[in-house]
Amino acid sequence: QLVRTEKFGALGELSAGVAHDLRNPLGAIRNGIYFLKSRLPKSSELSTEPKVAEYLKVMDERITQCDKIIEDLISFTRISTPVYSSVALSEVPESTLARVETPGGISVIRDYGETDVHVQADPLQLLRVFTNLIANANEAMLDGGELTVAVRSVGPSAEVAITDTGPGISPEGLEKIFEPLYTTKIQGTGLGLSTSFKIVERHGGRFRVESEVGLGTTFEMRLPRVGPVVAVAPLDEASVR
Repeated sequence: QLVRTEKFGALGELSAGVAHDLRNPLGAIRNGIYFLKSRLPKSSELSTEPKVAEYLKVMDERITQCDKIIEDLISFTRISTPVYSSVALSEVPESTLARVETPGGISVIRDYGETDVHVQADPLQLLRVFTNLIANANEAMLDGGELTVAVRSVGPSAEVAITDTGPGISPEGLEKIFEPLYTTKIQGTGLGLSTSFKIVERHGGRFRVESEVGLGTTFEMRLPRVGPVVAVAPLDEASVR
């Protein structure tokens, strides 16, 4: 745990500096692209060199990709102190599923139980965690499959399990799955699960992952459970007496 904390701290300092230093030149390049796009329709370059517009479009797309990497770096380094409130745990994955597009061929199975399970948590930070987990699950099932989101009470804890029927993760990959910068994606930064790990840890929870090659993967998250908030009517003068 000490080694992990030191590694996160060192990477956080490096990431903050890199993100800051990259934003200015990328902004200048994007401004240059905008200027050229505004001038091209007035010149003959588009008719004589049609690839000019194509290359400008590719450059703009690559800068957007770089901006996403910078946002991941900033998100990793600036996880704020959670602002706690009582959260019905099933509402967070449901909100995430509404925001994250589910590719065709993937069916979603909801298993929220009969009663709401409440946790004391920061809903926006939990939304980041679920967004990472559900997006990863969707990307793992390129040929379609089933995404299962289960919420249940386990003693004093609330448990969320997100399961996909993708290709699974090798034993070697499982050992590194929460390490910063570890990724098997071509365009991944390897910071999504690391950030999720830090958020859950700050909430007093823990992560567990089970996977079998060829069968799929389950990410299980446990958080301290609380009872639902009950509205209490204010005391009037008669009741005080």
